[in-house]
Amino acid sequence: MRSEIEVTPTPSGAANAWRPRLLLPLAFTGGLASLGIEFAAARLLAPFFGQSLFIWGTLIGLILIYLTIGYYAGGRLADRRPDARLLYQIAAAAALLTAAIPIVSRPILSLAQTGFAQLSVGLVLGSLISVIILFAAPVILLGMVSPFVIRLRIRQLETAGNAAGAVYALSTLGSILGTFIPVFWLIPTYGTRPTIFILALRSARFRRRAFWAAAAAGSTCCSRS
Repeated sequence: MRSEIEVTPTPSGAANAWRPRLLLPLAFTGGLASLGIEFAAARLLAPFFGQSLFIWGTLIGLILIYLTIGYYAGGRLADRRPDARLLYQIAAAAALLTAAIPIVSRPILSLAQTGFAQLSVGLVLGSLISVIILFAAPVILLGMVSPFVIRLRIRQLETAGNAAGAVYALSTLGSILGTFIPVFWLIPTYGTRPTIFILALRSARFRRRAFWAAAAAGSTCCSRS
């Protein structure tokens, strides 16, 4: 007898077809957005705080901390509530918070500029910390996506490795593109703030379609039960 993972009931046939089509692309876009945010953040901070090794090291280290928190929280939440609609709500919230970064960061960076003019170390340091913390929420939510996708894709223990491997591969591929596309195309062509808006908009459009597909599957399941 095959060992099976305990899963919540889902509809069969066409109503259940959204799973393989949308879960893996969601992991891909999550990886792309997380790396894109990192490079956009560096460009956002550069005019005010420079591009020193300290700034890059701090930014990369904090992004990795945020992703670590997201991986852990996403795995625990996925085990407690393995619901695709919840996953897409998390992803949509990440897109919304990403879009807020250019708007909220502008007054904070203006304070940093004032601090430089007044030679106020505290104001400059506080602005830097505030902007870096601003990236915490969307990156943590993006980190929650991959373990959640793995949990929803695993149906039997025998295929768990394949399910996890596919998610990690596509997430990493997204991260690779999230490195090259903003650096070589989006930021030079449109600028830093529009790049962040583009990443948020593309993610939100896909996740909105995915959410409604999952909601339709859920309603079909309820009508059949």
